[in-house]
Amino acid sequence: MMENFVNLHEEGRSIAEIAKEYNLSESTVYNRLGEIAERAGVSRESLLEKPVLADHSGRNYTPVEPVDTTELEKLFDEVMIYLRKAREEMESIISEQEELSAILAIEEE
Repeated sequence: MMENFVNLHEEGRSIAEIAKEYNLSESTVYNRLGEIAERAGVSRESLLEKPVLADHSGRNYTPVEPVDTTELEKLFDEVMIYLRKAREEMESIISEQEELSAILAIEEE
């Protein structure tokens, strides 16, 4: 939903219009745009600049500056490695618990 805020703003919609569409307060949309800007490594102000070019709908928009995704891709890969290791560890723990449960079940018989 938050990425839709940027897309809608790029289409020329105001924060008030976006807030109304999602039934949110304007301050919530403004704050979410700040979070998006922080993740993208740009300023909130750059996301909130008044659009300057006209598109086919007659609305104005500001083109988004290209973002170097190399660092984001690197971080994503690191997170995926961590998640795989965590999943493997959890599967190992579950397997050990199942083995212990089976041993206890046999002993109780």
